[in-house]
Amino acid sequence: MTVLYTIVPLEDVLEGIDDDPAPTMVLKLGGLSLEVEQLDGFQAKVVRLLSTDPEHYLLPHCQPGAVIDLK
Repeated sequence: MTVLYTIVPLEDVLEGIDDDPAPTMVLKLGGLSLEVEQLDGFQAKVVRLLSTDPEHYLLPHCQPGAVIDLK
């Protein structure tokens, strides 16, 4: 049994839980591996960074939600 303590309404916490996740792919960018979600055209949104180096998480183009051009 898991207990979740939050001030966020349950409807917001569970929003989209039944939706299928968007397909992702792993992309190498400047020697870093990023899991990205394909957007329209030649763009992708960063889902997560696959690195063990804490400094990589400070790079703006590697942060989750960042949009990168694939050109």
